[in-house]
Amino acid sequence: MWLCLLEPLTVNIIQASPAGLGRRLGALLYDTLLIMAVWMVTLFIWIAIGDGQAKSGFGVQSILLCEMLGFYVYFLYNQGQTLGMKAWRIKLVDKSGKAASLKQIAIRLAVAPFSFTLLGLGFIWLYSNSLKQTWHDIASHSIVVELPKDKK
Repeated sequence: MWLCLLEPLTVNIIQASPAGLGRRLGALLYDTLLIMAVWMVTLFIWIAIGDGQAKSGFGVQSILLCEMLGFYVYFLYNQGQTLGMKAWRIKLVDKSGKAASLKQIAIRLAVAPFSFTLLGLGFIWLYSNSLKQTWHDIASHSIVVELPKDKK
């Protein structure tokens, strides 16, 4: 199924189709590597401040969780794409093709961990519908679409 999308910063209409599992997982892998790099810097600073002693516990875990959530909220809200999604040419939009709202992004982030549970059933669910929606897509009334290659 093809959707017409209006690019936020331009007036060009883009034809896009729902993104498949491979692109989604590729983008997720890129983003995971970026987040891990941020976490390593944070932990390096945390250890340097703590006189070389490794820290653990609720405080450290909370900071790392906030960094991960902040990464996704920042990029999805401001650009509709994380850096991994940009590399894999996919974008998060609502069902009308507009940018996802902060509420939709929050719902996605709350439901996405459950999509991984039960052996990734929430992601495999995209094969059960024509819009290729995962559980977190359905819950947030959004869709991840594949963008066409730029012709330069």
